[in-house]
Amino acid sequence: MEVAKLKQPPRVVAWLVGVVVLVVSAVVHAAPEAHILRVDPRAANENGAPILTTVIELVQTKRISDATVNCVDDRGSSYYRCLSDSLEKPQALYQPFGAANAAFPHENALFTVKVEGSDQPAKYVSHTKWGASLNQPGVGTAWVILVDADARIKDGFEDAKQIANAFIGSMSGSDIVNVMFFNDRQVVKDSKWLSAAKKGQAQQFVSSVTSTWASQGRNRSLGTIIKEAATDGFKSLGNVGEDVKVPLHQAMVVISTGYGGADALTTGPGGMQISKYMTGGRFPEENTALPKAPVPVISIFFPPKVYDEYRQNSLEFMRGLANTEIGGFFTVVQPGEGARGNTIVGSVRQRFSNMHIVKWRVSCIERGVTQTFGLVFKEVKPPILGDNTFKDVPVGIDPTTWPLDVDTQYSQDMAKRQGGVHPNGTFKLYGNFCWGGEKGRAEVYFLPAGQQAPAALAGADVEKAKRTQQQLIAMGMKGRAVEVSDTYAEFEAPDKEKILHGSGEQAVVRLVVYDNKASRTSGVTADSIVQLKGTTQPFPILWVLGGLFGVVVILLLIVVIVRGGGKKGGAAPPPAPVIAGGMPPYGGGGYGAAPAPSPYGAPAPSPYGAAPAPNPYAAPPPAAPSPEFMYGNQPAQAPAPMPAAAAPPNPYGGPPAAASRATLQGAAGVFTVVPGVEMRAGRDGAQCGILLTEPRVSGVHATVRLDGGQLLVRDENSNNGTHVNGTRLSAGVWTPAPNGSLVRFGPVEFTVRLE
Repeated sequence: MEVAKLKQPPRVVAWLVGVVVLVVSAVVHAAPEAHILRVDPRAANENGAPILTTVIELVQTKRISDATVNCVDDRGSSYYRCLSDSLEKPQALYQPFGAANAAFPHENALFTVKVEGSDQPAKYVSHTKWGASLNQPGVGTAWVILVDADARIKDGFEDAKQIANAFIGSMSGSDIVNVMFFNDRQVVKDSKWLSAAKKGQAQQFVSSVTSTWASQGRNRSLGTIIKEAATDGFKSLGNVGEDVKVPLHQAMVVISTGYGGADALTTGPGGMQISKYMTGGRFPEENTALPKAPVPVISIFFPPKVYDEYRQNSLEFMRGLANTEIGGFFTVVQPGEGARGNTIVGSVRQRFSNMHIVKWRVSCIERGVTQTFGLVFKEVKPPILGDNTFKDVPVGIDPTTWPLDVDTQYSQDMAKRQGGVHPNGTFKLYGNFCWGGEKGRAEVYFLPAGQQAPAALAGADVEKAKRTQQQLIAMGMKGRAVEVSDTYAEFEAPDKEKILHGSGEQAVVRLVVYDNKASRTSGVTADSIVQLKGTTQPFPILWVLGGLFGVVVILLLIVVIVRGGGKKGGAAPPPAPVIAGGMPPYGGGGYGAAPAPSPYGAPAPSPYGAAPAPNPYAAPPPAAPSPEFMYGNQPAQAPAPMPAAAAPPNPYGGPPAAASRATLQGAAGVFTVVPGVEMRAGRDGAQCGILLTEPRVSGVHATVRLDGGQLLVRDENSNNGTHVNGTRLSAGVWTPAPNGSLVRFGPVEFTVRLE
């Protein structure tokens, strides 16, 4: 007995040390992870801008075994009670990133779309928390609820139904639900998809199933039943009817004994396999035509009264189903504990409330129906693991209907500043274009006067959208591309008055920009079409002035000829030629002689008031023309100059008075340069403040600095060169980059803005 007592403390100490090491290890080594749970398949065209909506979770997950480690010595009912108490504690299986109610770290986030082999960054627009957005259209969850109706659930069947009704009762806004009952062979009752407005009907459906189905053997393929039910439910979301709108999020609840007998798939590894299938978000796996939508699995285990080995298999299967890394949940319920349904629902929804709805302005997309998205974070403490699992996934839209990203407001401001767009005149459109300087891709088409754009297009009617685009393009009122870059395009309008809608100050031009390589256009509906100030072709004043000036010159020549060669007798003889020194030859002169000509061409005054003789070396005096042209004795006063229109804030550049900082703005980001600091641009993150991930950019590609209010750029002997306004710089030479100019490091282009 004494020996036994001596050996007991070391065993307890070892167990405690093991627990401490396990917990500390999980805290130290686990890192926050980002999970993209949804890329909205609808083209969220907001005021003509291409906006993509994502659902993202940022959490540090915890192991189920860590949360339940204090239950290892319990047995029977006490063990199950300990499990449920431990798992249903707040945040038992996860830790949200950052402090409570932390905002999405958008300044450190980079969301990309792969286009022609290169990752194109999207521009962050906004974010909200899921829990604060449940009243917004589309913000909801599609719930598949599977209820075990096999006879082995016995006294727990009513509790299982009570928990199912708790989930249904929590529905609101855009939530939808599909409830299925299954026995030991298949799904036997199916409510189909019902909206939140019909949750009472869904609860009545649950209550209408009053008894279980008899068991028909010692084994059942529970894993296969659950997988098929999930596939049928989520695959049918694409055809749920007009009164049921598919929300942004999806989740599955499995309420079951987990019993499969000796079935190979209904085991711990089998449960993990189904969990992986649900996390993949493809139903079935090989169906690459439907959008990817990872599904959290909420697994609620009712311990069956069967042999111990079968009961242990059931526990491991149900625990393996819960993919806690993306919002899944696991707990245990025993007969008589159905009232805990609201607590379980609260735990699940509390985690969902911390998800982020993030909107991005996506200028570039792949031309095919599938897209590849990525999410990474830089300079975050602790580091956040990104998500690159959305590879070659469809987003449910025709890419040719994704609008070009035109900065309509700025384009309108600049058109107004230049007085308006007129026939045969040039104008610029600004935005984030994806044609990489290929001028041949850019086309512009004008709506003729009287032709109205459609009021609206149904978002789901892709064919109607394409037909409308084709009609606008086919009208033939085409402008000519003069110059393009990724931030603007300059066009020449057709020489046709029909491009003008209205007259006077109310005149406008309406146009559609078209990328003929990607088959994408700018907005085509009345509320999204590009509309700029228009004006009539200006009066050719320069030509008129030039013609009048020519007439005046001819008249002057005629006057000179008449006055110089048309006089008769009585004309004074020409003066003697002037020699060096300004004296006439032979000492001529005297009181009666004409005065000697001035050596500078101006006639000397007569000592007696007589008019001076004409000077053959001086230009003849001009005749007095109209005072408009400021000839003659009284020059006309120049009209006061009109005050210049104030320039709108220019995201692409404009002449500042004095620059205290410079901004480089482009698809790769926005970088600020201040006086006294040289910034390097390149792929080497250890040396470069302007970090560029493009492989064609050198490690240290170029250096920029702000000196005397001027931005200077120096190429660092890069492989693919540094360009300012299309001119490649010599290596090692500081070159000014004026306000509004385009600076390109290899293929990565920025617009300079001096402030």
